[in-house]
Amino acid sequence: MYKINVFTAELSLSWIKELDAIKPNNCELVYFTYKHFDDLKMLLDTHLSEGDGALFSGQIPYFFAQTQFKQLKIPIAYFDISERDFYRVLTELFYKHKMSLSELAIDFCYEENDYLGIHEWSADEAPYLFSQTINSYSTQKIIDQLAQWHKQLHARQDVKLSLTRVAEIPAMLEVDQIPYLLVHPSKHAIKTTFKKFMYQLELQRFRRNQLVVAHIHIPVDKMNVDALEYRQIALYKAILDLKEQDETILVHREAASIVLLTTYEAFMKRTHDKTKCELVGYLHKTLSFPVKVGWGVGEDVLESREFAQRAAQLCSSKETQGWIIEQHHKQGPLLPDVVITFDEQEQDFLRELSEQYAFPLIQLQKIDAVVKELKNPILNGDLLSEKLNITVRSANRILQHLQEKGLAAELPPITTSSRGRPKKFYEIQFPKH
Repeated sequence: MYKINVFTAELSLSWIKELDAIKPNNCELVYFTYKHFDDLKMLLDTHLSEGDGALFSGQIPYFFAQTQFKQLKIPIAYFDISERDFYRVLTELFYKHKMSLSELAIDFCYEENDYLGIHEWSADEAPYLFSQTINSYSTQKIIDQLAQWHKQLHARQDVKLSLTRVAEIPAMLEVDQIPYLLVHPSKHAIKTTFKKFMYQLELQRFRRNQLVVAHIHIPVDKMNVDALEYRQIALYKAILDLKEQDETILVHREAASIVLLTTYEAFMKRTHDKTKCELVGYLHKTLSFPVKVGWGVGEDVLESREFAQRAAQLCSSKETQGWIIEQHHKQGPLLPDVVITFDEQEQDFLRELSEQYAFPLIQLQKIDAVVKELKNPILNGDLLSEKLNITVRSANRILQHLQEKGLAAELPPITTSSRGRPKKFYEIQFPKH
């Protein structure tokens, strides 16, 4: 059963209720009406994330939701005028009321709906359009702006009729006795939009239930091969302890590795949307030796498993870390206590720095992540060791190495009353890109 929340202006409820006759049996619709943006904000705060998806009566509440809730993870869509609806209206105006296109003010034609085809008409027949882009509807002042625009055109006698699809506009135009026509999506347009939206929901549900494979590999220590059996037992015990806490995991034990199966939804949760891996952090703290964690997301379980094995091969043997291969796209490393934002341009830039300055990429990624987390480029050994869970000596060595390469500058020592050598502070100075 899908639960879909429908947010609509109170004045649009009558036509949007056409959905009741269209929806399939496995779908529950819950309607929420509003009069003002404050009402809408309260409704969205309370109910937007409750359902599997959300529909909006028009572009104004849709853009308001997008602006206010940028981290939204459910599909959302809005109902718009189709070209078929539009030309039915125009046909009646042309033949029954003898109006021309150039005498109209239209507030629902923009680049994103290809201007509903009006640019195929000659330039001297062009109507007056409110905006070239739908992004203009993202402001909370849009309704007043639309009303003012219509009124100004009529005051200058540039147009004879206003076509609007915003339910609040008619009452504002009636005050000045301005002729208008309120246009809303037809049943056919509603059905088309709803069908596409249901496909999005089904795709999302399939995605959430898609099986993801994690391949956990123990690197062989050639100096201590006898320890492998102990490490296999320790890893298996750690995974069984984890499975007791999370029943979504299926465990398969192999010779020098363990394979986990879980859902895509659980994978996204465990990797914090592919930025930080809880499994890596758990194994780092639980085990006394490093392991490689490869996540694979493919079209089926076999491909996911192949990707997971390849992802594990990308991991370092010196520390516990993870990599992801999703549909052939590589992403990593995932580290125990550092959140890395995998922006493609940012990662390409760090790779270039690594090659240019002969500095390990993994360390650049860690430093970059710490600076972003702290929102401060100034670090010392104590702070870096705490953030990366390494010794202070190792942290100081990394900072000194950065200074030697010209990627950090040592700051003047801070004098204190405490004994001992003053702590060194460094300002991270990655080139701008």
